[in-house]
Amino acid sequence: MVGELLDLISPRLSGVNALDIIAHIHDHDRWSSFDKHHEAAEYCLSKLVEYGLEGEILTVPADGESTYGDWIVPIAWDARSATLTLLPSEGRGEVVLCDYRDDPCSLIVYSKPTPPEGVKAEVVLVEGGRRAEDYEGIDVSGKIVFTSDSARYSRKEAMKRGALGLISDYMPTYEGCRPLMELPDVRFWERFSTDKGGWGMKKGDEPCWGFVLTPRQGQWLREIIKKEKKVVLHAHVDARFYDGTIPVVTGFIPGRTEEEVLINGHLCEVGAIDDASGCGLAVEVLRCLNRLIKEGKLKRPRRGIRVLFTYECMGTMAAVVEHSEIFKRVVAGVTLDSVGGRESICRAALELSHNPHAQSSYTDTLLWLILKEQLRRGKLLVNVRERDYMRADNIISDPMIGIPCPLLIEYPYTFYHTCADTPDKLDPEKLKWIGTAVAAYVYFIADAGAKEASWLAREVLFDAHRAITNDVRRAVNEGKDLGWLWRRLEYARLRYGMALDSVLRLVRTGKREVQRELKALKGMLDDSVKEAFRQGAGMLGLPARKPRRRRDAYKRRASQFIPVRKVIGEFLGTRIPDEERDEWNEMCERDNIKGGVATRALYWADGRRNVAEIEELVECELDVEGVRLLEFFRRLEEMGYVSLRKEGEG
Repeated sequence: MVGELLDLISPRLSGVNALDIIAHIHDHDRWSSFDKHHEAAEYCLSKLVEYGLEGEILTVPADGESTYGDWIVPIAWDARSATLTLLPSEGRGEVVLCDYRDDPCSLIVYSKPTPPEGVKAEVVLVEGGRRAEDYEGIDVSGKIVFTSDSARYSRKEAMKRGALGLISDYMPTYEGCRPLMELPDVRFWERFSTDKGGWGMKKGDEPCWGFVLTPRQGQWLREIIKKEKKVVLHAHVDARFYDGTIPVVTGFIPGRTEEEVLINGHLCEVGAIDDASGCGLAVEVLRCLNRLIKEGKLKRPRRGIRVLFTYECMGTMAAVVEHSEIFKRVVAGVTLDSVGGRESICRAALELSHNPHAQSSYTDTLLWLILKEQLRRGKLLVNVRERDYMRADNIISDPMIGIPCPLLIEYPYTFYHTCADTPDKLDPEKLKWIGTAVAAYVYFIADAGAKEASWLAREVLFDAHRAITNDVRRAVNEGKDLGWLWRRLEYARLRYGMALDSVLRLVRTGKREVQRELKALKGMLDDSVKEAFRQGAGMLGLPARKPRRRRDAYKRRASQFIPVRKVIGEFLGTRIPDEERDEWNEMCERDNIKGGVATRALYWADGRRNVAEIEELVECELDVEGVRLLEFFRRLEEMGYVSLRKEGEG
């Protein structure tokens, strides 16, 4: 059903044009300065208008205090110039180590300005930097701390001890794509950031200035310090903080109804891959589809197709709240994050990140089918794989927002968050391949009706069969008990039942027929679950009887309380008081609330399920054990994240 769309779109979608748009976005955003972010937004709008599309730039605050869900937007920050100079000593001349105009990544984002004449101070080595014990026996008061750790995480402890500023040669490593000293002459992109509310500096935070060295520079400077003992640097930063705005760029192909399909991505980061690739490719997708519609090769779809770009996560959450009229019309979306990297040098697969299971949807099935069809055609060999939900601007798939939104992302990759993330690292043929798949996905949903919904429902059932078979295979091969198999199969019934129901959002006429078909398909799903349990029990050498559930005193208490969410969006713990954070972390460690458990638990907290049921759902979704959520939800109630009611009340 998607093959004809791919055939029509592929010759007309240009990876070369996408790369050109990406390069121009990167020209602005690589400066990491809010004035340049607005220029990037203006450029995106100019391309949308050039291609005959409706477009506008909306805004949300960048004031360092406005809060959306658990995210606090950063305060706006502009940088004009910055240098870090190693002052001369006997037998050695002056050396310019960092110059923002030559490499914007040399200045840590959200650095405060120095006095006009700059700052001259001795530099002191600190191994580590984020822990109090890293500073034992070291006097950093009135000096510049040179840390091997991330400056973002070292700022707080260094400033407590009177440091004037920070320099860092930190370069994180990633298994398989960035081993130690892989990029000796490249700078990592650093942002000063607070502990709460997401990235960036907020109002009331104590600012600092800082610079980033390459690993080779860092090694060289360490040798100089070891040899000369006392080394003096001169730092100069011309920057400012102010109450500003974050741009929200949107472009649109109108449909025949008020409903919409969304492609979103983010601006305001340093790289051509992360962040410009998703936005640039989305503009090209919209250009291609608009041209096909205007030429009459595609009919105008039932639903409009929209792109939306803003600051990652924080800007998206702010837009959901400040411009809710847009999101209320969206029936489905897709997030383009970091895509199109040359795999031979970036060493990252293209991953399809699914919706959280509390937002189980046909969209995961559809996009994966399209990607597999692209592979089957064999025009380009792309390393594609599926993965569970990971956070990006697909946070709109939160059930409280209600937009199923799979994510396409290549992460991590060799040049991730470095000054070397430049347009030459992108492959125009791969951009074309991905863009063709995305264009087919959004147009299919935009024009889908009862016929397409029925086809999607059947494909969801095929996915359910594969998942059920895998559960039986695991139970037998790993020696799981019958209780484990029962829980997994019942979870599959629930999850894929939700995905089947999700197709109804596409149906306006012929809804009764689709509902009858869904009832039949759900019956088949039930039969598959029963038969899988019978076969699994037989292979385990056990009678196929539903296991008896024994609830201990804790589970009985947990089953008495139903949590209801009050705060939209992903859980970041922003409201946890500082003085309670250690105790909170101890509770999470004790009750196995880690690795995404907190957010997934909240996503399932829809006012219909008790705490014990949510524990079981989260354990199945994340394939973990021993999750206990009663104290977690009680403490969240104290902080206003949820309300708790007793079973049978309200």
